[in-house]
Amino acid sequence: MISERQMQRVLLLDRDAGASVQLGRRLMSVAGCPFELVRADDWSEARSLIETGDIEVILTRSEFLSDACECGIPVIHLVVEPEFHRSTEATCDSLWDQSSASELIRCLHYAIERQALKSALDRASSYDPLTGVCNRFMVQDRLKIGMRRALRTNQPLALMFVDLDNFRHVNETLGHGAGDSIIKEVVARLRGILRNTDTVGRMGSDEFAIIIEDYARSSNLLQIAQKLVGELAEPFLVEQEGLLLGCSVGIATYPEGGQTVDSLTLHANMAMLQAKNQRGCNYHFYDDRINLQANNLIEFETSLRHALRGNQLELHYQPRVNLATGRIVGLEGLIRWRHPERGLLGPNEFIPLAEETGLIVPMGYWVIARACHDLAKLHRRNHPPIHVAVNVSFRQFQDSQLLPTVKRLLDKTSIDPRWLEFELTETAVMQNPDQVLATMQGMTGLGVRFSLDDFGTGFSSFMHLQRLPIDLLKIDRSFVKGISDTRSDRQLVAAMIELGHSLDLEVVAEGVEHRQQLAELRALGCDQVQGFFISPALPFDELCYFMDAYSMGREDSQLSVS
Repeated sequence: MISERQMQRVLLLDRDAGASVQLGRRLMSVAGCPFELVRADDWSEARSLIETGDIEVILTRSEFLSDACECGIPVIHLVVEPEFHRSTEATCDSLWDQSSASELIRCLHYAIERQALKSALDRASSYDPLTGVCNRFMVQDRLKIGMRRALRTNQPLALMFVDLDNFRHVNETLGHGAGDSIIKEVVARLRGILRNTDTVGRMGSDEFAIIIEDYARSSNLLQIAQKLVGELAEPFLVEQEGLLLGCSVGIATYPEGGQTVDSLTLHANMAMLQAKNQRGCNYHFYDDRINLQANNLIEFETSLRHALRGNQLELHYQPRVNLATGRIVGLEGLIRWRHPERGLLGPNEFIPLAEETGLIVPMGYWVIARACHDLAKLHRRNHPPIHVAVNVSFRQFQDSQLLPTVKRLLDKTSIDPRWLEFELTETAVMQNPDQVLATMQGMTGLGVRFSLDDFGTGFSSFMHLQRLPIDLLKIDRSFVKGISDTRSDRQLVAAMIELGHSLDLEVVAEGVEHRQQLAELRALGCDQVQGFFISPALPFDELCYFMDAYSMGREDSQLSVS
């Protein structure tokens, strides 16, 4: 016998109580019928029954069709004569009221299953499967509805874009399982801060959108942003260890930040990027100045692409001097951009943009090719052998063509690979140590060598330094700057030099600008120095003149770097 708990309730919209009794008897004549029939005289009574949440399907007479609403329950038109045409949009099917009991039950089953499938498809197309929050398309729909409501009621509306900082490294180092658990934790924290009426949506891997309506005052919106940043700044527990990520939040308000869904979304994203340019966890409100900066950035990117094709890039070289012998033993190649309107630009003015747009990879290959050709030129001019170093970004280090390209350039220029040197930063090395090690081993197999740049500014460990095939440590200029005046800086540099020597590495100090700094570094046992005290970075032709003059000066006098 079918228990009450298992019965599925069918609502009949019909003023004729007798017809309801007959239909109910027809259903109950089937053994094991899972349906129970209840009747309502009108939609008002029907809605009260629907609100109880246990109505599975609605059977309705023709006079009630005009008021049939989207209630999430399938509606079947109960007709007095058989119909063979298509059902109306308000109904999912039509049924002759004199149909057999088995046909009636079959029709009810079909309507319920069809509605369940439709709900599942709607959910799959509208919600993020990992977190259950709205996906990009649902966020856009809700934003459109919210903007109409805000316009009609003259109430404020804001769109927030939230992006996790350094989330990509979580997937790369800890795996996607850890990344998924963090994403779900982020959603839980967001829901803990926001009201039930606020919309949370996942726009991408680690990007979220939040729609906040009727927040009354701007100060309330500011408090929400501060709470949000503070909450996501707290560590995430991954494999029993706390992991700090932080976030960047962009905020655009309607209608000041845009009067369409696309413009408001664009400006919230632009504000988020502006927040990301600042250190730590930050939020930023959109304004017209950001729009101007974005347009300038687009123009600058176009110019940079043209520079790559139009021979506007130059490689300048800064000499490295051995403190024991006073000889120039190395050159660091530093890229410059000869901009047609702004003049000569240093790397800090365009390298970040190149990293962001992916132009750093072709730019890096240009640098390596230029360095190889210039090293070949030095050999043809009978200069003593000298190391030429170039910086390699982590993004280029991940490129599958790096090894074959370097091999091809070495073959083409016929240079001795022992004199070609690649500089990696601590941050780049630690992003994916195992992959970096594998690539470095392939490169050292060609004969080139590596140095670790900006040592002391990253977070490399003794264990990783020991594993990597590095020949030199380069102490960052920020530590060298105060070596003559500050005891703590001097002690720190001394410790770095001692660490490098304990690993059988040569140590190079960058940013040497004064004779006193040179003397301190010599006393601490530093191997090499580079900086303005020796020479700024020079174009290749000027470099050749400088090296000739420097060599002649050393022969005439031993006072050049003493």
